[in-house]
Amino acid sequence: MKKSVLLASLGLAVGMAGLSSCKDYLDTKPEDFVAPQDFYKTEAQLTAALMGVYTKLGQEVTYTGSTEESTYSRFLSLEAPSATDEMLARSNTTPAVSQYGYDASYGNLVNCWGNLYEAINRANVLLESLDRSTATAAVKDQIRGEALFLRAYYHFVLVSYWGDVPLKLTSTQAATDVNIARTPAAQVYTQVIKDMTTAEGLLKNGADWGNSGRISKTAAEGILCRVNMYAAGRLKDASKYADARTWALKVMNSGQHGLNPDYSQIFKNELADVYELREAMWEVEFNGTGVGSIYNEAGRFGSTLGVRNDIADKGFMQGTYVATGVQYALYGTGDLRRDWNIATYYYPSYDATKGPTAYASTYTWGRYINKWRRENETYRPYAKNLGPTNWPLLRYADVLLMFAEADNEVNGAPTAAGVAAINQVRRRAYGLPIATPSATVDVPASLSKTDFFNRIKDERARELAFEGFRKLDLLRWGIFLTTMKAMIPIISTQAPSSSNNALGYNGRTSSLVPYQNVSARDEYFPIPSNELSLNSAMTQNPGW
Repeated sequence: MKKSVLLASLGLAVGMAGLSSCKDYLDTKPEDFVAPQDFYKTEAQLTAALMGVYTKLGQEVTYTGSTEESTYSRFLSLEAPSATDEMLARSNTTPAVSQYGYDASYGNLVNCWGNLYEAINRANVLLESLDRSTATAAVKDQIRGEALFLRAYYHFVLVSYWGDVPLKLTSTQAATDVNIARTPAAQVYTQVIKDMTTAEGLLKNGADWGNSGRISKTAAEGILCRVNMYAAGRLKDASKYADARTWALKVMNSGQHGLNPDYSQIFKNELADVYELREAMWEVEFNGTGVGSIYNEAGRFGSTLGVRNDIADKGFMQGTYVATGVQYALYGTGDLRRDWNIATYYYPSYDATKGPTAYASTYTWGRYINKWRRENETYRPYAKNLGPTNWPLLRYADVLLMFAEADNEVNGAPTAAGVAAINQVRRRAYGLPIATPSATVDVPASLSKTDFFNRIKDERARELAFEGFRKLDLLRWGIFLTTMKAMIPIISTQAPSSSNNALGYNGRTSSLVPYQNVSARDEYFPIPSNELSLNSAMTQNPGW
């Protein structure tokens, strides 16, 4: 998070280093930060405790040289939602979630689970301590709303990736409180929706914050739309589409949000520490480069995605992930998003001082992802791996597309409102006025329910490319495994057979690995092995 938010957590910073990997993370004792009887009294203390809940979103905190990147700093933003028909890792020789060749002891997975439950416990301690505070009722209501929302959001991430997970609504009181059974996913979704709905009634508008790092009323409404969309698909409960539609309409009718007319500017703003509250509704905030201050919370995804460049003072980028040829082909002629999201160039010898050199127009498979470009970072000097680029959790374009999808499901066919929503996104993509109809770009109103859904499915892939949604979308639509297996003949016949590392491509054999490895068990992550060993009430997901 940025300094304006992070400094509020000064009183907590030193005591909140990550727990040992051998610890049961459902047993996170309140002593991990400050004893409740001595804290949670003033508004400043409550805000500091709340920042301790927020900070787990990023979790690339530097404490005397140690780092973690198990949530949105890199794992939840890049590895967890890969590989799909959208993107894959450039190299698939090392066990990783992105190549579907890992097990329940895999470090990033274990740490992600642990950090999510540690955040939930922090939220519970804060919620249980609020009534003892001398802060005003208005302050306590606001903090209660944020803490409730965050507790719900962390549970939402867990249920999305692990399915049935323990629902933890009270803080851990004793070291022996370790045997906690899994809660059915439907019950977890119900509680998530309940908590977020309560929070929505307590939260401020985004303009009151002046930043997109703290959850706002309309951002909560947008996430509630997403939660209901996921519940509709994963639980096969079509009634949730009506609720999703209602929450999206609240955002759309608020008058607070709209599309930035320049698609690329959204991501330039995230690199340059600029808030743009109309479209960028909620972000994971990162600050600094992790050098020189323990209060810096810098992210790693910005140096992981991008055109590979080994020159540190030119913005080092690993170029770990590349776009598939399927993703490249989704974009129509004139769609400006393609050449922003997917690189049009590479650096010879991975040296930014020698380029850029344009890709041949016929080279469409395995290009680098280029949505966040480190040259647009304003923080100097560059650090090799860490930077201040924010990660988007919710954009207004996503709300429009979710509304169009939910509206289509509720009405059994596209309506004028649903068509208008998707067409705003499409017009912006082609550099056209967002409010002006276009005969060449607009989706027609005469499509069937199925045809309109297919348009939305592809539009989400184009608009939200590499923002961490494709895998979860495929899962909620029930087409994850078939989509993944369909990639095998495509790669086998369309992708170049030999590697060309200079261009970012490791060859057909490497590219095929995740699609050959993936199986039905990969619809959910395995419960971490350390949790199973310490929690006798825990059971493993099928196939693991």
